Amino acid sequence: MTPSFRGEQYTAVLTAGIGYISEYLKLNNIEHKVYDANLDGNIKHIKRFIQEYKPDIIGIGVMSIRYKKDYNLIRDLKTSFPKIKILIGGPHASTFRELMMNDNKHIDYAIILEGEETLVELCDGKELSEIKGLMFRADDSSIRYNGDRPFITDLDKIPFPRYEKYDLKKYPDLTIPIVSSRGCPYACTFCPVKTTIGRMFRVRSPESVVDEIEYWCNKDIKNFSFVDDNFTLYKDRVHKICDEIQKRGIKATFNLGNGIRADKVDYDLLKKMKETGFREIAIGVESANDPILKSIKKGETLSEIEKAVKMACDLDFEVGLFFIIGSPGETKEDVMNSFKFALKYPVDYAYFYNVIPFPNSELYAYLKDNNLLIEPYSVYLNESSHWNGRPAFITKELGLKDRIKLYNMGKNVTKKIQRRRIAWRLKRLGPLAPLAARAISIDFVQRKLMTNIATKRMIIKIKKTFWR
Repeated sequence: MTPSFRGEQYTAVLTAGIGYISEYLKLNNIEHKVYDANLDGNIKHIKRFIQEYKPDIIGIGVMSIRYKKDYNLIRDLKTSFPKIKILIGGPHASTFRELMMNDNKHIDYAIILEGEETLVELCDGKELSEIKGLMFRADDSSIRYNGDRPFITDLDKIPFPRYEKYDLKKYPDLTIPIVSSRGCPYACTFCPVKTTIGRMFRVRSPESVVDEIEYWCNKDIKNFSFVDDNFTLYKDRVHKICDEIQKRGIKATFNLGNGIRADKVDYDLLKKMKETGFREIAIGVESANDPILKSIKKGETLSEIEKAVKMACDLDFEVGLFFIIGSPGETKEDVMNSFKFALKYPVDYAYFYNVIPFPNSELYAYLKDNNLLIEPYSVYLNESSHWNGRPAFITKELGLKDRIKLYNMGKNVTKKIQRRRIAWRLKRLGPLAPLAARAISIDFVQRKLMTNIATKRMIIKIKKTFWR
């Protein structure tokens, strides 16, 4: 079952993780079906699906944000189908491990880190105690773990997702997510990457990546989003991917909305990407202050970030910026500098998030050791999010009221940038452009854009017709 992550800022999209699992099961002749709870999370429909299919195992991907919602679903399913084993994977399982199994007694198995090979061995009936990467309940009810499975280094041997078990017509914006690499070698203090995807960076060959793109283009689907954590880490590889796309005469649109590192692009690379069909680039700025960038171990300088933003804007990319508010040591003046930086360039959007301290991150350890958390993770992971103004911690520089105020100021900066840029993108509408921009940037409309399929499809048509 694909992760259910319906929230105030979410519309159902394809998720590559379950897509890879499905394809690998197919490769190994293991019968299975996929249910996307983001398209239909109705518990009655889910149970009917299970009753009709009668699986041996129900696999559920779980995110750490709002994880109790999934815990309730797991309990409900186990109560209704006590003989079916429940297996959990995804970021939450890899981060919480034994804590998750102890918190929810209805979970039978958990897959830690990469799931393809572990799941196949489980389905093939291999002895539980011999399956690396598998956590399970023994006959005596104790929790056992066989140790981490070595990461897959040859990513080309894993078939890319073809989503044959999905009803693709139900997705409002059918953009194919492409994972061209796995892992992140950096050590940002707020990121739990080492416990979710690992720090070993591995890549697919340019030929493999473009094979996937060509497969979908042959089906007349030509919108793609690279969801890597570090797509441009090896610039020569990106050059080769672009060369291969151009050599095959592929005409498509590519986005990098997941964010890239500013220090891993240059003008020549961005120019080639633009010529190849890349349209949107998001950049993780985090803070427009060098001391804060250093303290969060970003590994970049503000001058590097500013250079990348300027180059991307000059080349007319749709540019997005991501900031986090309130890192330890950050002052009100520092946050104001981030607001000024976001307004300095003609970017298409800029988002300011409260920092969420994920367990097993360096940030979480620091806050816990210094007694700065406002509430336990069991509360803020389920009641806070990147999209609301509820802080999870305080620091000596920024108290609770300061953080709420700055978050709301950040929302106003976001709206100002949206209105300014949307009006410019829709300038073909003439005098109506500013009115359209103001309407689109209203909070209610933004929620509808992200959560309502009909509204989303309407906006897509407007963009295709009028967007510059």
